[in-house]
Amino acid sequence: MPKKHQQRALLTKPQSSTPHTLSLSKSSASTSQNARPQRTVNDLIRESRRLQIRNEPRPPPASTASSIPPALRQVLDIPSPPPPAPRVGSRLGGPSRLRRIPGPPPPRSWLADSIHASKEFGWVAADDSNRRVQVRSSNLPEGAFPPPGSLQDLVLKKIATDWGWHAEHDCDYLGLLPKNLKETLLSYIAVYNEAVVNPLKPLFLDDIEQEERDEVRRLDLSNGLGVWATMKQLERDLFTRHALMASGKSGPPAAASSSILAPESWDADNDSDEATSTTFTIGPQIVPNFLNLKHLSLAMSPTNSKVASWTSLLSLAAELRTLTSLSLAYWPQPTFTPLAASTRAVVDVPGSRPVIYGGSDVYTSYDNNWREAAGILRTLSRSLYCLKWLDLTGCGDWFAALQWTGSSLGASNSERLGPEWNGGWRGLETLVLEVGWRPVLPAVDAKPIQLDQPAWDVETERKLYRYNKERERFVEIRSTAQSVARYLRSLRKASGGKWIQVEYGEDLT
Repeated sequence: MPKKHQQRALLTKPQSSTPHTLSLSKSSASTSQNARPQRTVNDLIRESRRLQIRNEPRPPPASTASSIPPALRQVLDIPSPPPPAPRVGSRLGGPSRLRRIPGPPPPRSWLADSIHASKEFGWVAADDSNRRVQVRSSNLPEGAFPPPGSLQDLVLKKIATDWGWHAEHDCDYLGLLPKNLKETLLSYIAVYNEAVVNPLKPLFLDDIEQEERDEVRRLDLSNGLGVWATMKQLERDLFTRHALMASGKSGPPAAASSSILAPESWDADNDSDEATSTTFTIGPQIVPNFLNLKHLSLAMSPTNSKVASWTSLLSLAAELRTLTSLSLAYWPQPTFTPLAASTRAVVDVPGSRPVIYGGSDVYTSYDNNWREAAGILRTLSRSLYCLKWLDLTGCGDWFAALQWTGSSLGASNSERLGPEWNGGWRGLETLVLEVGWRPVLPAVDAKPIQLDQPAWDVETERKLYRYNKERERFVEIRSTAQSVARYLRSLRKASGGKWIQVEYGEDLT
């Protein structure tokens, strides 16, 4: 019979570890250690960082106990729970790896159009320690602007914001825009751009025919003086000087210079009339580049008030007699000597009256002596006799010069001292006398009063004192504007003139 198959593998005993097998295992372990590569410097640094993080003290775990209402906690006299531990990476918990947004701060136009901007957003005066905020620059009449948020409005804002780039690369196409679109774009540039590129040249002057310039009626040059133009540069852009020549046989006039046309050769006999003819230079003729200009804005920022020149303004007004709207927002006090406000000298001239250097000074408003300012405004009123709209926003420091009659100095005829409201400016219908700024309420941090500290803060009291002074100044300027309005209306009523509308702006609420 065949033998039965037996599973001997199940009956096999495990081998005992003999010294021979132990020696083999040790030799294999040694060979594996020799084959393992050595650790590099980076491995050692990572290991040290792991050990450092492992040894750092960990914040206590957050309490999972149920919270108790504050009122019940106060009744049961239970101490308040400890504050939560700061998050990893915060300023209090350790160095943060988050970086600030690179680059300069966002421009003013971005903040003005943002939905998160405050309602009182505007220009803050740097010299007033952030106590005033500018509310408006200028708003010339007859301005056709697209609806806010429309495609044309967004495109014009974008072009005005990047005006420096467009003036450099698109100068060949800007002159081809329609006249109305150019005037609107100029107003957008006055608000949304702070570049130093002159917008008048690529829009209205370079390679533009005189017939197209004659169609321009509105130039909004707000915030341009002191940024991309001066008074002399503006005069060169608005006018062109041509030398007017005249020829004749008779002798030159006394006030003209003559230049005799000499023959090519002195030996040649030339008895014709051309040899004895003379050419006279009568003088430079000023030709306006914008013949039908009606609305002009020369409003400026209060920080650039030193650029304003009343002497240059009077020379411009003598050539712009057809203006019907003019904005002089934030212009300084009218004077011919702005640098001599704190200087006054009397020069003795033998045989004549002494010469006084310096017109208006720093005490003009306290003494109520507006003789120089009233004289400048009188000359301006005689030049701009077609004016119907005048904007003096932000000029509250010299509103009193508009109603100065010289009664305190014993003057007999008040019409000769101030502006000619019934003469040159008899057609003025709207006068804007807004304050132009609003006081800013200081931000006061609400801190609990400690027993070892006084109940008031010196710095907070100082801020509130300055704020109250600014409010008083605002109310004073507004009351002066109302006084000017009453004076002008009574003056017009006495002479049977037109009604004049005076705008004050919004009051403090």
